[in-house]
Amino acid sequence: MEPRLKGKHVLFILLGFFGIVFAVNGVFVYEALHTLPGEDRGATYEAGLRYNAMLAEQRAQENLRWSHKSGFSLASGVSVSIADADGSPVAGLSVEGWLERPASAEPDRKLAFTEASAGRYEAAAGAAEAGAWILAFTAQKPRPGSEPAIYRAKERIWIEPAH
Repeated sequence: MEPRLKGKHVLFILLGFFGIVFAVNGVFVYEALHTLPGEDRGATYEAGLRYNAMLAEQRAQENLRWSHKSGFSLASGVSVSIADADGSPVAGLSVEGWLERPASAEPDRKLAFTEASAGRYEAAAGAAEAGAWILAFTAQKPRPGSEPAIYRAKERIWIEPAH
């Protein structure tokens, strides 16, 4: 007598196949819901309402024609040098910033910048782990009789491991 495929065998094969599919999908759904949400900021609606104001701020920043260079060292922490269109340092700025860890639930680190020399601002970063970080900062220079000059930047920096 040769073995035959019967209805109950087909039923068990189908139940087993779909059981595996549902189990794998369940693992994927669980992981998707219990890991990072993938959002940089949750206020996209509010940002959309401010879109025209943001464009005006960007035009005002472009008109300043300032540039910056940033860096990180274990000794001094985060440093930012800001220069005008002629390459001269821009002194007397009020600079505040944040260190953000991309793809991590680690909270942002607020940075308190002080002017180390003309146009060069430094902030202690604490015990920042090696790897990729995002440096975001805002520099303001008061202008008598008008709005302050505002320069914003956001860039990735890499922190080398301590040897």
